[in-house]
Amino acid sequence: MDPLVLLDQAEAQSKIPRTLARKVRLRMNLLAGAVNRAQSASGIKYPPYYVEPVLPVARSSAEYGEMGVLFARVIPTTATGSLAILVQFTAALVAYGSRATVDAVAAHELTHYVDFVRRFSTSDVAAEDRATTLFESTYADSERLVPPKLLFDDRALVALITRKFKNGFSDAALNKKVSEAWVGKGLPMRWVTPDENNIRLAMNVVTSTRFDPLVIAKVQEIKKKMKL
Repeated sequence: MDPLVLLDQAEAQSKIPRTLARKVRLRMNLLAGAVNRAQSASGIKYPPYYVEPVLPVARSSAEYGEMGVLFARVIPTTATGSLAILVQFTAALVAYGSRATVDAVAAHELTHYVDFVRRFSTSDVAAEDRATTLFESTYADSERLVPPKLLFDDRALVALITRKFKNGFSDAALNKKVSEAWVGKGLPMRWVTPDENNIRLAMNVVTSTRFDPLVIAKVQEIKKKMKL
């Protein structure tokens, strides 16, 4: 898939400035490099990804004043009766993130992708919900991931992810830049609630999906490491 198709549409519809769209295109080499680094360090192919021109900002009605930008997300969707797993990167991350930050975020999302495959490719997961007609699962970004040290053989990358995601994603410079150059200028934003990360999939969709064999092999390798 073309990762810039939504960005092109947003620019054509004058929803984002041409200068910003150009900046994102010029910096796509950073994102491609980050994806390649994650692939090389993990030994598996990165899932399809795209750049989202609308900035997702999460807030909770139960936590007044608390909000945070969702710079990247793993998004499962259904296609042809089976799962399609995509990674969404925001245009803001590509435009304003440092190389180190983009590397860490891309690798972090791969840990979620592999964990997703681990959970949905095992028969015991399906068995837990056979009493219902709808398979429901909360895919929480902060809780469900494969430990980076078990997935990547690049120690520098593991250290980078650990530092950037020590207590949730933290990048003061990026947050400041996005606040000024995106939010402050009224560029496209969308408020999302925590429950939008919930995944609701029909059981037949889960059971009919055939995941990448290399990822399945990596999942088995990680399971063995976790038992040691």
